[in-house]
Amino acid sequence: MVLNPLLNHDDLRRWRACSRRFWLYRRRDPAADSTDRKAPAADASAEAAVVHGPDADAALRASFPLADTIARPKTQAEWVQAMHHTLTCLDVEHMLVEGWAILGACLTSEDRAQVRIDVLTRGTRGLCLYKVRYATVGEDSDVDDVALWTHVAARCGLRIQSVGLLLVNTDFIYPGHGCYAGVFREVDLAPVLGSRPVAAWLTAMRDCARGSEPPATPGEHCTQGGGCEFAHSCQARTLPKRALLADPQASLEVVGRELAAELRVAGHVDLRSAAPASFENARHRRAVRAIQQGAPVLEPEAAALIQALPYPRHYLRFDTIGFAVPIWSGTRPYQVMPFQWTCDVQAADGQWQHHHFLADAQGGDPRRTFASTLLLALGSSGAVLAYNAGFEGNRIRELARQFDDLAPVLEAVLPRIVDLFQLARAHYYHPVMAGSWSFKSISRAVAPDLALGMEDPDGAGESSAQAAFSRSLQRGLDEATRQQLRAALHAHGQRETEVLCRLVMVLEGCSD
Repeated sequence: MVLNPLLNHDDLRRWRACSRRFWLYRRRDPAADSTDRKAPAADASAEAAVVHGPDADAALRASFPLADTIARPKTQAEWVQAMHHTLTCLDVEHMLVEGWAILGACLTSEDRAQVRIDVLTRGTRGLCLYKVRYATVGEDSDVDDVALWTHVAARCGLRIQSVGLLLVNTDFIYPGHGCYAGVFREVDLAPVLGSRPVAAWLTAMRDCARGSEPPATPGEHCTQGGGCEFAHSCQARTLPKRALLADPQASLEVVGRELAAELRVAGHVDLRSAAPASFENARHRRAVRAIQQGAPVLEPEAAALIQALPYPRHYLRFDTIGFAVPIWSGTRPYQVMPFQWTCDVQAADGQWQHHHFLADAQGGDPRRTFASTLLLALGSSGAVLAYNAGFEGNRIRELARQFDDLAPVLEAVLPRIVDLFQLARAHYYHPVMAGSWSFKSISRAVAPDLALGMEDPDGAGESSAQAAFSRSLQRGLDEATRQQLRAALHAHGQRETEVLCRLVMVLEGCSD
């Protein structure tokens, strides 16, 4: 017997993307209520990758200062409590208060749909319903969510005056002191809701859940929104065995999509059968040679270029962040803010020095200290080695524009920067790169023993430098966890500069 747990916006997203994904997820634990099932990480939206900032909740509360916040329910019992709390808040007497809102209103309709609405607030002729996105633009799935919320709210007898998104206003400049009024802008979704037949969708979803397994239809939807947790089983059903066993390191796409299409038409399955001499581009010839010999290829000219680099050599990496809700006065949403630099300095006699800066929670806007300490580490002479150095160069230019007194010294650094990405791309290729020139790919080639990822202190899997830094700034965080995060960030920076050092050794022909 297949039970029929309540439908929510996660179910709607799965069904809209792929009926088979929806069916498999519902059948995975059919006896459990939808509120008890934890969505897999793969189902997270693109918004989950955005670092909202430690003051994101404060920004929402500043927009609705008298809001009643209802915590996200985790069990059916908590859902019952949350719905009762919502109905209490919807009492007319509460709604008459200026600045009234419910953040996280929980409702269930008689057609067995269950929603948690980001914002319900008072309008002149009814309620205003909003979905909050810490982003500059919305997605099509946001319209689906709001349409479902509106359907359920209407079925519960609520009079909805307007519906929309609250998006981040990039023209907002944070004045400080928690004054976030104006950080959100409203986008009206009422004109497009008519294209969302929610009632028909809910009927079709229930029919799908009761029916037989839908066929596998792999496509772009398999990787959208963080990817489908059942994608591999779909591929196994539809792709030929030969394709499943294909080696990505020898993929035709290593030389680009257009050229790969031509090679495929010519009968090539991967680059192992292609003649290196047939490629006009020297970089492609180098990659094909490396793939066919199963070992990296280094052009001899690289060593001379590396040996010509002046000492002291500064191996430099920056870490930056762009908070959706800014935390430093005078800054805008998503403004790129440098928060950590790491620099290993190699003297001509082989001596090494390590330098490091990491912003903290008490220091305020870190840019001036970032710049001044960086200048001390870089000195006035020697090469500054970076990977994809346009990034570091642009941050230095931004700092020079921000601080007139430091501008001459900062701008003097720019001609000293050497882009190791350009050197490597012109003279080196390792099969493990699989056609990618990202920093992670080059690290797999020259420093396979160094793991660049950061582990979450709570054991929740791999984290990022941006997420770790954001968390380290949170108010109320215990000092032991804060120091653990800072130590992890420092180690992350050291590993990245170690990759640069190893890359230079490889290009110079000094590695094993």
